[in-house]
Amino acid sequence: MKLLLALSLTALALAGCDKAAEPSSAPQAGAAPAQCLKDTDCKGDRICDDGKCTSPQAASPLVAAPAAPAMAYEPLLVTESGVADVFTLQSLDTLGQAINYQSRAGVVNVMEYVVDDVEVTGYVAIEKAYAFGGKYLLIVSTGEGGNACPASTYAFTFDTATESVQGKTQIDGCSENVEALAEGNKLTVKKEGTASVFYNAQVK
Repeated sequence: MKLLLALSLTALALAGCDKAAEPSSAPQAGAAPAQCLKDTDCKGDRICDDGKCTSPQAASPLVAAPAAPAMAYEPLLVTESGVADVFTLQSLDTLGQAINYQSRAGVVNVMEYVVDDVEVTGYVAIEKAYAFGGKYLLIVSTGEGGNACPASTYAFTFDTATESVQGKTQIDGCSENVEALAEGNKLTVKKEGTASVFYNAQVK
C-alpha cells in the first residue's frame, strides 16, 4: 500500500513539471505601473516608450550645403600691351586689333572666337583680366558697334588646358564705362544695362 502511494505521488510530481507555467496578467509585487500605452497618453512632444513617457531624440542636424571652391578670382595686371606674359595686343593691317596667345601650335588671335569679324573691331581694349585655376576670364571692349554703340563689351573664358575660348557673352549696354567686382568665386560685370554674373570663370 505504501509503495502504491509513493508511485502515485511521483507521477503527480512529474506531471506538474511538464506543465508550462502560464503567464500571469497580474502585475508583480513592487513593479511600477505603466505611465502610458500610446504616445497620446504623454504630454507635449514626449512619446510612449516601453510604458514610459520619454522625450524624442534630437533630430539629426541638416547636411550643410557644399562650400564654394577654395580658389578665388585673381586680378591680373592689364597694360597697354596686354595681360602679363599671357595675352598681347597687336594692331592688324585692317581696322582691328588682335589679342594673341602663344599656344603650343603657334600664335592664336583669341578675338577670332569672340567677335564676328576681327578685321572691323576698330579698337580692342582689355578692361579686366582674371585668373581662376587653369582658366582666364577677360572683359574686352571693342569699337565694332561704330556710331550705333560707342563700345561693345564681351566677357569670355580662355582655358589653358585646351588652349581655346570656352564661352563668351556680350555685356548689356553701350557705354565705354565698365565696372567689375570679384568676390571669391563670383564676378559681377556691369555697364549701364543689366549686370552679368560669372561663377568659377564659367561664361555661357
